[in-house]
Amino acid sequence: MFTAHQVRARARLAVKRREDNLEQEEIEGGEINLIPYLDIVTNLMLFLLASVTAVILLGQINTTLPDKGPPGVAPAQPTETPDEQPLKMVVSVTKDKLLLWSFSGLEGTLKEPKLVLDRIGRVGESCDGNYMCESENCDGRTQKCAPSSDPPTPVFDYRRLNAELYDIAKRRYTGKKRKAQTYQSILMADDLTPYATIIALMSAMRCKMPAFGAVPVNCYLPTEDPNLKKAPNPVDAADALYDTDRADYDPDKMALFHDVLFSSGFQ
Repeated sequence: MFTAHQVRARARLAVKRREDNLEQEEIEGGEINLIPYLDIVTNLMLFLLASVTAVILLGQINTTLPDKGPPGVAPAQPTETPDEQPLKMVVSVTKDKLLLWSFSGLEGTLKEPKLVLDRIGRVGESCDGNYMCESENCDGRTQKCAPSSDPPTPVFDYRRLNAELYDIAKRRYTGKKRKAQTYQSILMADDLTPYATIIALMSAMRCKMPAFGAVPVNCYLPTEDPNLKKAPNPVDAADALYDTDRADYDPDKMALFHDVLFSSGFQ
């Protein structure tokens, strides 16, 4: 009869003897036991993956990225009239500058932009909303930008940008059936551009802005709603929508370049 200690000792001896036999067989057969090496490689890969993912910050914005733009001026499509060609208007924003140009070359180019704007919105300058102030604080009594504890946000003359886009839309499309694809535009901004700046730029590209201090008016948007296309009236006043195939374009009431695509920069 063996004691528990003797049983454990014999078991260890048997395992040791088996390991020695396996090692001897590997040496004689010329084969190497790869299991320990695979364990090392697996642990190393897990360590490297953990180190990489630990420093990556992920975020998601529901946007549409445009295709890579052409390096120069895009040639006109022979089957389209100048008024039907998408202008491919681009608003490029950096830390200190804003450029308005077009991929089509019909309304400025990157080298010769249609409009160049510097930053504005310093304390003491005129404003009619927080969006016009770097401090995001517009004093409603004086209509002047006031100090705040928030970090400065890049601000540009959004009214000037809006007026330029309004002039383009009015000059090219007023009184005509404006094609749906001509409403598309591109906003180029890197991931350091504050959210407030992005929203203000999109608002300036969307519809005609009201006069300084005036009450905003309703802006009608184009739609492909099949129900509206079948309706006798191509304009739905209740939902502020209109059928682009039947309604004559009016920039004072209808969208400018509201279909905004996003790009992270120049390619």
